[in-house]
Amino acid sequence: MQRLLTAQPELVRTPGAGKMLPLHQAILRKKADIVALLLERGADVNAPDPSLRTPLHLAVERSDAALVKTLLARRADTRGRDRMGWTPLHHAAAKDKIELARLLLDGGAQPNFLSGLGGTPLHEAAAGASAAMVQLLLDRGTDPTIRSKPGVTALDLAREFKNTAAMAILEKAKH
Repeated sequence: MQRLLTAQPELVRTPGAGKMLPLHQAILRKKADIVALLLERGADVNAPDPSLRTPLHLAVERSDAALVKTLLARRADTRGRDRMGWTPLHHAAAKDKIELARLLLDGGAQPNFLSGLGGTPLHEAAAGASAAMVQLLLDRGTDPTIRSKPGVTALDLAREFKNTAAMAILEKAKH
């Protein structure tokens, strides 16, 4: 791979199968050595794939904490939105990936950043994540009174999805 990139450095930025860049493909295949090489050779840490997912989205999707740290150290944008309008923090919150959410927040992710439907990561966590995720987002400054475009709060979603752990925490947070 090193010889190929030395001979043809433009390959770092040339989409391959599925119109995905080599960095995206390496992340999805969990090829840490190739990811490191591509980043070293100038791969764009914020380049979106055809679904508008950035490398940071993909690292969260693959639950790769080490890669999340690497991408954040290389100034990956925590505000990038995918086709669903979600940031990497929305995905971490929805999937109850507490360690990744903590890394993203430490790396500058904004807890009140709104998705395409106007929901915060707390809205996503309220639907089905653990009490620990809901508490983390509140502790990091998420406003529980924010209403999404359909007009619902995180507490409304916790009630709708019968997430009793989230309901208990969010009930206390509104006082």
